[in-house]
Amino acid sequence: MKKTDKELMTIGTLAKAAGVGVETVRFYHRRGLLEKPTRTSGFRKYSESDVQTIKFVKRVQGLGFSLKDAQDLLDLALCSRETRPFIAKTCHEKIDQIERKIADLNKMAEMLHEFSLICGSEASDDSECRLLDCFENNWECCEK
Repeated sequence: MKKTDKELMTIGTLAKAAGVGVETVRFYHRRGLLEKPTRTSGFRKYSESDVQTIKFVKRVQGLGFSLKDAQDLLDLALCSRETRPFIAKTCHEKIDQIERKIADLNKMAEMLHEFSLICGSEASDDSECRLLDCFENNWECCEK
């Protein structure tokens, strides 16, 4: 289905709709995250699906994933009989990565909570306690 000119947008309109700068759109285009846009009157024209793609990439990045991870996830977009094994494998790998990241984040939250209790309370003694020292010494650097 061919998009009409009214449904297509310029790079500036796309950037604004997606909440990014024009240079980000150009960068994503160079990285292959966006499909080659159609040209009308010499101008690149983008569609609403390009807005969705950019918003998805920004959300994935906001969750700590790389552009390569975003591309891998975008590659999963089409589910067919031929792609099902790849999709299953890739999804399980991403799930494993996410679960490891969640475990790491939970551990970091516990460590920061401990650091706050030990070194951030008014009841703490006057000894100095550095975050990096505590991290290196498994949070045993400060007196409890």
